[in-house]
Amino acid sequence: MEENMTGQPVSARRQLVFTAVITGTFLLAAGAVSVAEGPSKREKKIYAHHMGCYPAGAAATAYHRSADAHKVRHDGTRQHDAYGDRWRNWPLVPDGTKLSLEESADLEIRRALRAGIDGFAIDAWAGRDDAKKVFSALIEVAEQKDYPFEVTICLDAGIQSNLGLSDSIGWMLDNHGDSPKLARRDGKPLIFGYLSVFPGFRYGAQVLKEKEENRDKDTDLLFADPWLRTTPDGWALMAKAHEQMERESGQELYWHYGMGAFFHRVPNNLHDADKLAEAAGFMAERFDAVGEFLGGGEVHDRMAAAVRAKGAEWSQPLFFQYENIGWGGNRIGNGTDILRRCWSDARRNGSTLIQFVTWNDYTENTCLAPAYETRYTIMDLNRHFIDWWKTGQPPTSDHDKIYLVYRKYPQGAKFYPFEAKREDAGGVIEVLTILPAPAKLRLVGRDAEWDAPAGMSYQQFPLTPGPVVAELLRDGQVLTRLESPEPITDRPFREQNGMTCFSTEFKRHWKADFGEQVPPLIRGEYADDDQDGLPNWYEMYWFGKFLDYSTATAADANADPDGDGKTNIEEWRAQTDPTQPPTERHGGSTRQRSD
Repeated sequence: MEENMTGQPVSARRQLVFTAVITGTFLLAAGAVSVAEGPSKREKKIYAHHMGCYPAGAAATAYHRSADAHKVRHDGTRQHDAYGDRWRNWPLVPDGTKLSLEESADLEIRRALRAGIDGFAIDAWAGRDDAKKVFSALIEVAEQKDYPFEVTICLDAGIQSNLGLSDSIGWMLDNHGDSPKLARRDGKPLIFGYLSVFPGFRYGAQVLKEKEENRDKDTDLLFADPWLRTTPDGWALMAKAHEQMERESGQELYWHYGMGAFFHRVPNNLHDADKLAEAAGFMAERFDAVGEFLGGGEVHDRMAAAVRAKGAEWSQPLFFQYENIGWGGNRIGNGTDILRRCWSDARRNGSTLIQFVTWNDYTENTCLAPAYETRYTIMDLNRHFIDWWKTGQPPTSDHDKIYLVYRKYPQGAKFYPFEAKREDAGGVIEVLTILPAPAKLRLVGRDAEWDAPAGMSYQQFPLTPGPVVAELLRDGQVLTRLESPEPITDRPFREQNGMTCFSTEFKRHWKADFGEQVPPLIRGEYADDDQDGLPNWYEMYWFGKFLDYSTATAADANADPDGDGKTNIEEWRAQTDPTQPPTERHGGSTRQRSD
């Protein structure tokens, strides 16, 4: 390793780029990366951030889905019971599925390959040792079946100390450093970052603490010192945390530096978009790739330009929604607005390395992987965008594809029996099509008919109650009819700002996953399987077992189980408890008596 002008150790490649920047020359020796051409010429790769504690159909995921769902009660005492629990979008597998870690790994890799994903970045370590077991299972299955798929880690600085982050790298290299399926870039192990500034804050605070004038100061005060975040000298000090990790690993690493929360705890008047772009460019001199976790827009174009000018790769943040019922708030757009915008940004600003957030975090409803609410829709649609990004041309389709993306209820709808936690986000019905030839589209039962061109296009309509059914016509003939299993309701039982989706591609993907003998899960909470006027959720929740669809026909719509003179269907319409008469209710509250 050599020292550059600021005393920072850098690799031979980084030293060459640094020399080119300060001399104004662009060297093209063997192995060098041109500042002008390098990042744009890189092989484009996309990895999906994988929560190793949530393997599809296996381990804790399978247990909690089968053992905990029925415990959710609006009058329960668990932390999130009043809101209907945190989880809305479980991994999509047949009911009762319990896979081994190896079987789960095989299913997830096959799905990811169909989705155009090059590999997983396992959160290190959400799930602790269990996540490590998932990592190993993914590597071993990829090796055994020689899948063109790679696995690495994303350092989660929010849950681990700097020592823990170094230990995570060490564990990966000690256990799988020789694997051909370990993700590498330029021959070096690829390490993704999330909140990469946090190791720098911690390291910087330790260094500042050693100074005579700071020895009596609280470490937390030094951790929050704006000098670390807002000055080049502070940035250089923070970067040394990753250099220390690299030294401890015993080999060169290919670093992805995540700029998220870079100005954490810094007063607003001390930073702006200019400062963020400057900081991104500064880190690009020290790291192989610089990017973000969430977000998008003009500031990222400026960051991308600064990063690429220094010879590093820009890593565009990529996600389609974020819904955290428990805490953390929402980032949810209308239809596929966020997904389309993120991919447009990635194509425009020259992103060559992406970490999609996330593959399977159902607690925050960011699942790119097939899940109960989004099914295969986002996964299939995202493949279209990946191919467009990698080839530079919008893909064509040999058949008509229709995607329905919407929320389950209109803004302002009253919840019962659960309470709302987050701001009501509103929404639209989006119909997105990818067609080999123009066609007429219409939403059945709604005042919505339009001409869709060949290729990709979309239309958005008001979110009003009723079935969501699209038809495609040519020459006046209905060629395709797509009916979503989930109607829009005006009586939601719990909050859900995240999307529900369905597409013409569902059965193809289900068959690829589970064959033709396993009945596909095509169902909805607000659907009415027995056509008696009561939605499935109502019958399961009050008279059956919550989210056990074998009990979705458990109630008699005309019965009056609490003897208050109102039938079950009248109770549903009034949004009242059908199991207790009014005298036993708490003054019209949504809470039942606990006795």
